[in-house]
Amino acid sequence: MKPWPSLGAPTLIFAALTLDLAGTLSLLPGVPLASGGWPVFLVLHLAAAMSTALVLFRLFPRPYRRPRRRSAVTLFVLCASIPVFGIPGLLFGILAALYLPRRESPSPFVTVEIPELPFRPLAVSEQPLYGSGGLIGILRNAPDPEKRIQAVMATRQLRDQDAVPILRVALRDPEDDVRLLAYSLLDGKEQRINEQIRRLLDELATASGQRAGLLHRQVANQYWELAYLGLASGDVYEHVLQQVLEHGDAAIAQLGREQGLLYQRGRVLLKLGRGDEAEAAFREALERGMGEADVLPYLAETAYLRRDWAAVQACLQRLEPQVLAEPPLSLVARFWGVSA
Repeated sequence: MKPWPSLGAPTLIFAALTLDLAGTLSLLPGVPLASGGWPVFLVLHLAAAMSTALVLFRLFPRPYRRPRRRSAVTLFVLCASIPVFGIPGLLFGILAALYLPRRESPSPFVTVEIPELPFRPLAVSEQPLYGSGGLIGILRNAPDPEKRIQAVMATRQLRDQDAVPILRVALRDPEDDVRLLAYSLLDGKEQRINEQIRRLLDELATASGQRAGLLHRQVANQYWELAYLGLASGDVYEHVLQQVLEHGDAAIAQLGREQGLLYQRGRVLLKLGRGDEAEAAFREALERGMGEADVLPYLAETAYLRRDWAAVQACLQRLEPQVLAEPPLSLVARFWGVSA
């Protein structure tokens, strides 16, 4: 609360009110000052307005006094332009606002600090501390580059399939440090997979029989990891898919037509745009015991590619309700009018 004005201010206020009252009385008949008429009233009223403007200007907070000349003139004009009630009303109105402000009710909102992102998990758990959506939001909206760097570092807590899309968003960051860090993490993931492929190919060079089939399957899985994570693009992506197909076929030749190999073959063929061959691989995998929840969504996709809308709905209707209830299948089922 502001301190009450010093002794000079009450004196000026009293003088201003007295002068204004005397000027008003000078206009009334039967009052000694009435002989002066309007000239006396104007002199006394302007003197009262000057005193009021001076005391109010001294009582105003410092920011309200700028510009000094215009503020003082504005106060004087307000006091002088409203006879009788202008000076008392302005005095009591402004003084009440300055020294008796309305109390603010407590806010229902509480400001909390944004928690820092850790460079490593504080405790090992099955659920990551930060979801992929939250990290992408930080990368796109946080103005502080340090926050975005911490978001990139936090991707090390996530699975590769969740971390890679976030790192690709970070590659478009305007800050060099963020882009370089994201590129370094992506390059590390790619190098780790390529090193595994080189090691397996070295072993494959001297292997034969079932051992060779197992190595072909592992090589196909590693190449598929490169494609699935999006670490390959363009012509390299096509080459990686062809390698998955080649080593997968070699594994099938050695190990037999296993459901997992056929399922993988179908997914690769679907990526290559060979829908009919992909559908045959998926159907064979289904016949050999592959779960419907894994295969039927891809069979629905192959049916969509050949524009067989009835087959799409039929595949979706064969899925269990709990499978259809999970996104993104829940959105697909809703579009095709299939209830979970």
